[in-house]
Amino acid sequence: MKTAIIRARIPEDLKKSFEAAATAHGWNLSHAIRQLMNQYVAKEKELSQQREETLEALEDIEVGRVVDGDDVMNWLASWGTDDELEPPL
Repeated sequence: MKTAIIRARIPEDLKKSFEAAATAHGWNLSHAIRQLMNQYVAKEKELSQQREETLEALEDIEVGRVVDGDDVMNWLASWGTDDELEPPL
């Protein structure tokens, strides 16, 4: 894997606190920063996906592709009974 060096100016107390937290996990500073960056990128991808799904849902609402809430609740209440309902459309 090709790697790159990143430089950043951060407050000295933040650096010390971060190094202490990394050391507590048995990580060196480079490993801790990689972990943090991976988590950040994964979270941003998740948020982007959620935004996209929200926009799609709002579009569905706008054009009337919705299911009545009472129908959904009745369907859920029927789960596990002898008279389980079909999912509402």
